[in-house]
This record gives sequence, C-alpha cells and structure tokens, in this order.
Amino acid sequence: MKRIMTMLAVLVCSLVIVAQPAAAAVSFPDVPKSSRFHDEIQYLVSKKIITGYTDGKFKPKKDVTRAEAAILIGRMLNYDGTKRPTKFKDVGQNSSASGYVAAATKEGIINGYPDGTYRPNALITRGDMAAIVDRAFDLQFTSKFLFSDVGENMRASVSIRKISSAGITAGYPDGTFKPIGSVTREQFSAFLARGLSAEYKQRAAIADSFAHDKTKQYTYGGTAGDRVLTYVNSDIKIENSKLGFVWQEKDLKTGTSQYFVEDESYQGYATGLLQSDYYVELLYPIETGKSWSYFQEKSTYTAVHKTVVTPYKTFPNAVEVSTSTGYKNYYVKGIGLVKVLDKNGKTVSVLKGIK
Repeated sequence: MKRIMTMLAVLVCSLVIVAQPAAAAVSFPDVPKSSRFHDEIQYLVSKKIITGYTDGKFKPKKDVTRAEAAILIGRMLNYDGTKRPTKFKDVGQNSSASGYVAAATKEGIINGYPDGTYRPNALITRGDMAAIVDRAFDLQFTSKFLFSDVGENMRASVSIRKISSAGITAGYPDGTFKPIGSVTREQFSAFLARGLSAEYKQRAAIADSFAHDKTKQYTYGGTAGDRVLTYVNSDIKIENSKLGFVWQEKDLKTGTSQYFVEDESYQGYATGLLQSDYYVELLYPIETGKSWSYFQEKSTYTAVHKTVVTPYKTFPNAVEVSTSTGYKNYYVKGIGLVKVLDKNGKTVSVLKGIK
C-alpha cells in the first residue's frame, strides 16, 4: 500500500522553510479586522501586490476585470509594468495594464481570444482565474477529486484541479467550483495569498479537515522509524519546474528525506508520492461501513469514534479505516493521521509530537 511511511526516500535538496507572513500596518474603512479576508488583503498590500483606491477604500466586493487580473499577477511576479504595445488590438500602449499584459503574455501566463482581443474590461471568471494562477505559480500536482460542475473537457478543468490540490481553493461544500462565476477583489487577494503562504493555505482548509495542519511540524515514531513532517516550499526541480509547496518527511536516523503531497476537498482526502497516483485515504462523508478501493486494496470505515492512544495524547474520536491488506489507519479531525497498525497489530507509525 502506498502509505507515507513506505515511500522511497530521496536526498534532501535545497529547501525554503515556509515563513509566516508579516502583518501590514494598513487600514481600509471597508475592510475591518472582522472581514473574512482582512489578513490576506493586508499581506498583499505589504508586498505591494495590491493597493486601495484614491478615496482610501479597498472595495473588496468589486469584481476583478481581466486587465486588473493581469496587473495583480504582474506585480506578484515582479514584471515590468512600464506601458508598451501589446499583441492585442484592444489593449493599447496607453492602457494602464499594457505593460503587465505584454509581460504576462510573453511568459505564457495569460492569453487572449481567437479574434485577437484580450477583452480587458470583461470580468474575469473563476475558471480563467484558476488558469492564470496555475501558470503563475507553475503548479505541479493535480487533484484526485473532481468538481461536479467542471467537466474534464472544460478549458480550465486541469488548472481548477491544480489549484485545488495546491490548497488555493477547495471549491464549495456542495462539491461545485462555479467556474463561470466572477471573482471579487477580496477573493482574488485570497487566492494569491494562498499561493504564496502556507498560513493562508491552511486557512482555506475545508471545515472538518482530516489533513495535516500546514503550519505545524509533526514527529512520528514506530517501526518505520522516527520521522519529522514539515510543510515546505521546495526548490527541488523536476523537468525544470520546482516542486513548490510539499510535505517533507525527514528520517531522523539517516537524515534523508522523502516528499509527498496532500490533496483534500469536500469529496475526500488523498496523499501521493511525487510523480505517482494518489492514495485515497478518506472518502467524504465519513460513515461507518462505507468502503472504497484503490487498485487492489479496499478500505472501509470500521469506527468513527475510536479511542486511540499515542505518545502525544489520547484521542477519543479517531476515525478507523481498515484495509483489505490488514492495516488499520487512524485519523483525527484537525490533526491528520495519528496511528497505523499492520496486520499483526504492530505500530508502524504513531504520532509523538506536534509543534
């Protein structure tokens, strides 16, 4: 079975440990601290990616146009915004967005329409936003889970699944993404902040998440050895593209590391090795007796209020998943995987600490 503790190890390469974003001393009268995306907006303002209006307001509910999206992405990527000609007949040199449109087009981040237009004043859709964000962050991993309103032949379908896997969005609780819906300034701010910061990715986690907390460090023991899990922004490159945000699992005895991704949406939770298929750990909603399969292995919820003892603490409401290969895996809401037993009842992996 493809579990975290059985993944092949790779040597540690260059890593950038995820830093917590610093607060910006900026105040908008229409973005109070109680606003859902207050911190994300402040974060982007501090990085000079987004600004307010001359009247001192931010206008968080204002829908974003395609020209504004190009400006925001361009600033984030440190493009030269100097006004200049573009390839689009409706984006002239004097347009405030022309420099960013030209630069982002050259880098393949944005594109126009077959008629040679960019339609700068049109509102950007959630689908187009997903495509631009995917390219801007050069996302590498595609979610295992599908949205009910995103067909596989839809132009932005892969990008939508990539930003889901990256923790930039989980879609809506009803399993939809709403790809043709518009995007407000506060929503666009949230998407960019999540692409840049582990903290904001974590804030975007679904309600009742069973994935690991991206802002925490986990220590595990067991027959698989002592390991430490840390969410990192990795500079390791595969086919000329860096991995970006992944989980690093470091073996404390050998010093070697392996890397894996977590993928969670309202449909379920999965993990996977780099360049391999995902292993579906949990399928939502969680119900005793519910089963699903991964290749030749079948998993079943055999308990949803199991008491599990670990060196870290005792969990009274763990979810028990029993597999056809004899393993028992235990998950806790808000924590993640806390214990794994093999078919002989031996502890393969157990949570020892979180910090």
